[in-house]
Amino acid sequence: MPRVAIIGGGISGLTLAYRLRQYLADVDVQILESETNVGGKIDSGKDQGFLYESGPNGFLDSNPSTLNLSKELGLGEQLAPANEAAAKKRFLLLGGKLRLLPSSFLGLLTTDVLSWRAKLALAFERFQSNKQNLPDESIYAFAQRRVGTEIADKLVDPFVTGIFAGDARLVSFQAGFPRLAAMEKNHGSISKGLKAARKARQISNPEGGRSSGQLWSFNQGLGTLIEALAEKLGKSNIRQFKATNLIHNKEHSKWTVEGSNGESESYDLAILSCPAFSQASILKNLDAMLADKIATIPYNSLAVVVMGFRSGDVPIPLEGFGYLTPSSENRAILGVQWCSSIYRGRAPAGAVLLRAMCGGASRPEMVDLDDDSIAKIVYRELQASMQIQAPPYFLKVVRWKNAIPQYMVNHLEKVKEIEESLAKHPGLYLTGNAYKGISINDCVENAENLAVQIARWWSRSRETSS
Repeated sequence: MPRVAIIGGGISGLTLAYRLRQYLADVDVQILESETNVGGKIDSGKDQGFLYESGPNGFLDSNPSTLNLSKELGLGEQLAPANEAAAKKRFLLLGGKLRLLPSSFLGLLTTDVLSWRAKLALAFERFQSNKQNLPDESIYAFAQRRVGTEIADKLVDPFVTGIFAGDARLVSFQAGFPRLAAMEKNHGSISKGLKAARKARQISNPEGGRSSGQLWSFNQGLGTLIEALAEKLGKSNIRQFKATNLIHNKEHSKWTVEGSNGESESYDLAILSCPAFSQASILKNLDAMLADKIATIPYNSLAVVVMGFRSGDVPIPLEGFGYLTPSSENRAILGVQWCSSIYRGRAPAGAVLLRAMCGGASRPEMVDLDDDSIAKIVYRELQASMQIQAPPYFLKVVRWKNAIPQYMVNHLEKVKEIEESLAKHPGLYLTGNAYKGISINDCVENAENLAVQIARWWSRSRETSS
């Protein structure tokens, strides 16, 4: 019976443990989590009639991994689709005013958000020559190359902020946006790639029903998924244990996990699904070069400010997803989600729920301020951008230190080097959002793929030993 240690109980570790128990007969999987609760950054809360998220807000079904897992866990009836109209109606804060972001290519060509020069650059993007085998570049440099500086500043910059809380001038195009990179490589341009994608959707959905791309959560928040996975695994398979060191006994093919409390336990396989900086710390005595490579993956910190207002104190109609702020606006708020417009049941009657994100690459100092200072800064900016007329009567500030890994230029090359070094340690695996995608879908899909890989390796190794 294989004994497996999974260090880190976020969505990656939980999914991996769940799948390993399906793929390996009689496997003993132990999740070792340093915090009191599992789930990582997925954290739903309830207070004063509000249902809020401190971390991710949902997952898309364009990658069906999380949706399929949820249904398999029996959560189908608890799934909550986002208000589709609201999810597609997004705003930018430009010149201190909220401007509707067009949701279609034609809309971009007719909007007054862009100058005629930017619209021409967008219209002629399809005719630009496709430069094959380009080295990796930032998403900002890519946008400049294809459609010019204005679109890079007004559209791409806040888009990257919304995903990575990062700097578009530093985030890798190939690693951070592999779908767009594939479009340019395979179709010669983004506009041609989008057209091909629409055609493929029409073929797969000839009756014209709702296509993939719907945003989902659960009636009681994303924590529902974490609770279901933890329940399936059982309390005996999840321990609060802060791993500090990993030792490989090659003679007996065993891995010893040492903890901060002086305890140690032996396993057949060791899998690190904690953040990259934690992985590096645990591995430094085992393989200093591998640990050093992992440690070079940087993280940005984030402060999430959850606010409940009386509906009458928010005069503008909250008909949309929310807004993002380009870095050129020099604001403290990176973006605001109109949570009670996105999902039903997020605020009590007569109230609305908003969520502001602060910090990231552009304003890292915000995360270190006290709650009162952060709340005052956010409220002042909301007064200006949304004409809010009274302070929130519900407020919660959540800080996520080292929250989001940053896929810098040449990130994929770094991941390749890490994988090559990892191959020297049979029975040791790495997963999590530091390598090949930061979304919930990415974490679930990568964990499921790793479970298949581990099951095959274990089966081959047993055949060889026998």
